[in-house]
Order: sequence, then C-alpha cells, then structure tokens
Amino acid sequence: MESINELLESYLDLARHLDPLQHPDGAPTETAQRLGRFDVPWLVAQAAALRSIAHALEDLETVDVLDDEVDRTALLDTIRLDILAIEDATTAECFDPTVAPRHVVDALLALMDENFDADAEAGLRARVAAVPEFLAAAQADARPVPAELIDDALLLLAELDDLLDEASEHLDDAAVQPALVALAEHRHWLETGATRGGVSGLGEDAVERRLALLANEPLSVRGSLRVLELRRAGVERSLHAVALSLGSDAPLTLVDELRANGELDFDDLMIEWPEAWDRIRAEMLTLGLPAVDGPCTEDPLDADDRWSLPAEAIRAHAEMMQEASFGVETRPVRRVLIAPGLVAGWGRTVAALLRSTMVGGSEEQQLMMCYRALVESVAAEIDLQMQAQLMDRSAATAHVSAVTGLSESDARVVVLEVADRPFEALAAALAHEGWQSWYAEEGGDPVVFIGRALTGAGLSVRLARWALGQH
Repeated sequence: MESINELLESYLDLARHLDPLQHPDGAPTETAQRLGRFDVPWLVAQAAALRSIAHALEDLETVDVLDDEVDRTALLDTIRLDILAIEDATTAECFDPTVAPRHVVDALLALMDENFDADAEAGLRARVAAVPEFLAAAQADARPVPAELIDDALLLLAELDDLLDEASEHLDDAAVQPALVALAEHRHWLETGATRGGVSGLGEDAVERRLALLANEPLSVRGSLRVLELRRAGVERSLHAVALSLGSDAPLTLVDELRANGELDFDDLMIEWPEAWDRIRAEMLTLGLPAVDGPCTEDPLDADDRWSLPAEAIRAHAEMMQEASFGVETRPVRRVLIAPGLVAGWGRTVAALLRSTMVGGSEEQQLMMCYRALVESVAAEIDLQMQAQLMDRSAATAHVSAVTGLSESDARVVVLEVADRPFEALAAALAHEGWQSWYAEEGGDPVVFIGRALTGAGLSVRLARWALGQH
C-alpha cells in the first residue's frame, strides 16, 4: 500500500516533467536542463496521469489521524488545481501565446543569477538549445489568438531577446544563435501568421472551478468579488484615518505629495534601504517575532520613495520568516507544497497586522503601507474580473485609476502586471482574506497570532486552521 509521501514523490516527478520550473528544491540535476512541454496531446496525457495519482490518494486506507488527512487534502488540492489548469489550457477556444515565451524567460532567469556555476552553465546551455523546438511547438497550435495577448507575447519576446544576449556572455554566440533565429521566426509568426480572434480570460464557469480550491469557503465569482470589495473598503477606511491624523481629508492627494517629496535617487536608496531593513528586523525581534538574520534583499522593486521602504522591508522579512517555517517542517507535504498566493498573501497580512505597532513606523510610512494595500486589493479585483471575462483591459485600467488615483499610464502598468500572471494577485488576496478573517475571529496580540499562523507552513489558510483544530 502506497503512503502519502510516496504519492507526493510521484506527483513531484510528474509535475517536474510537465514543467521543470515547478518544485525546484530537491529536484534532480537534469531537471534544470529541460524546458517544459505545453502542446495539447502532452498536456492531456499528463492530466490523465495526475488523475491516477489523485485516485490513489483518495483510495488510501492508511489515513487515520488528522495530520494525515490534512496532508492528503493539501496534495489533492494541488493536483486538482494542476488538472484544472491543464483542462483550461487544452479546451479553451483561444490559444494563449504568452505561455511559451514566459516559460523560457523564467527558465533562463532561474539559472542566470549570482550563484551561476558549472551546473547552471550546463542547464543554461541545454535550455537555450531547446528554444527552437519549444517555440515551434507553440506555433503548431491553430486556435485563434486574442490580439491583446499577441501584444503581450511580443513584449515577452523582447525580454527573451535581452536574456539570450546575456546568455551569450555565459556561453558563446554559436550556442545562442539558433535560439535567436527561432525567436525572430516566432515573432514573425505572431505578427503575420497567427490567426487573431477571441478574447482572453477563462469565463465565469472556469474561474469558479478555480475558486473552489483557492478560496477559504466556496463562493461564486460575484460572491468572491464582493468579499474583495469589502476588504478594499476596510483598507480605504484605514487610509483615510491615517490621512486625517496627518491633517488631510484627501488621502490620495497626500499619497502623491509624499511620493513626490520622498523620491529616492540611487545613492539615497543604497543608504536608506539597508537602514530600513535593519530597523524593521530589530523591531520585529523586540516584539517577539522570529525575524531571520539574513542579508538585506536586493533593491525594493515596489518602493520608489522613502516612505514606502518600511512596507517593502516588512513584507520581505515576513516572507523570510515563512520560508524558515517551511524549512523546519517535518511533514514533507507541508514543507514542499506551497499553496497558491501563500507567500505574497502572508507578506500583506503581516504588514496589516503590524502597521499600528512600532514596526509600522511614522504616520507617513503607515499611510504608504495602506496605499500599497489598496493597489494590491484592486489588483485582485481586476484579476478576478478579467479572468471571468467580466471586464476588459480598458475597463480594468479605468477601475484601477479611479480607485487608486494613479494616472492612466501607471494604472495600465498595474493591469499588465496582473494580466501577465493570471490568478496570482487573486490567490494572494484570498490567502490574505483567510488570515485576516481568522485573526478577526480570534483577536488578541497580533504577534502571537503571527507565530501561530506560521505553524501552518505551506498549507492553505483553510487547511492550516483545520490542522490546528480551528473551524
């Protein structure tokens, strides 16, 4: 009789064959030398194999304690989400041309970092060599392509072009040249050969199937949107309250003023970011949180003014604490599998819980923490609605601008970032909602709650509560 851990290994092996970028920790060395496969016949076969593992999990007779039942459910949820993603990709009326170039971009980025060594070089050489066949397979799909996704794919090809140029510095021009030729051919196909038509997104029925596994309780698309809107309303109230304490009844105007007055140049950032990093960690330790003693992360991408640096540091430290909790988890399912949106949602949750403590810093810093939460909230709303085909990008841009006060061009950037990673903003918001609802029920010291929630490791919030005897 197979065990949960044996079926986990079967799943990991299959998932890495489907997409070698999944579950990199503990993966065989050769995994880093492959690209995934996303042609329809292959995906259909993988879905069948995933169902076989799911059936074996459901038939296990050795699950007789709560922890085992929780682990089985976590693995089943992961497999079912993979199956849904495959079904959506293979049965959709339209073809998504962004999948192939995004995968190659991610595959090359995963290898070209500061830890580049002989193994990374071998993996890079093999992945670059696989690019021509990989892109050709994408061109074989005859389904119509939504025009907006062609534009997205062309942007990704430009990014891939830059990455291949960087790869030539690690390898040689001869190794990269076939990939460059294939990239040019793929660009030409997108511009002139692909059949244009249809709309992006999955539709309400497909999104509701995802929500059944992502949300903390089953809700329709409309019900989930209402939950997200209620959470945003709470953020807006906090934003307004902090602005009033600063003497302003126009919080978005005050945000613009702070961003302009606190703008950082590169030299300032190099000084103030490490200072913010060290301050946040020291204050987290003072509160009793298990902040990790690690080096300062790279320059914060989501903070371009000094008032926003603490929000970035809180999130980064929160994620490091969470990663540390994964590392000490003794149950493999909870150590290896990380529920969708869990990491980003955790950073948001810790920031929200600590905003009013010493970690939150000055009122100006707290205001910018609230504003970032506002942008994240509306990002989740448009993610849900665009995938459900209830909102196009033009309407999404107008909605983001109306809620956040961002200019049309800046709001469009938010929309493009959400569209580039479907369901990521939504999954993070749903995880955040789960933790916030849990804390609202329990109350008490937020530091104690954070420590308790960390024991859930990679489990979804719903399963973590179950494992801890909550309902």
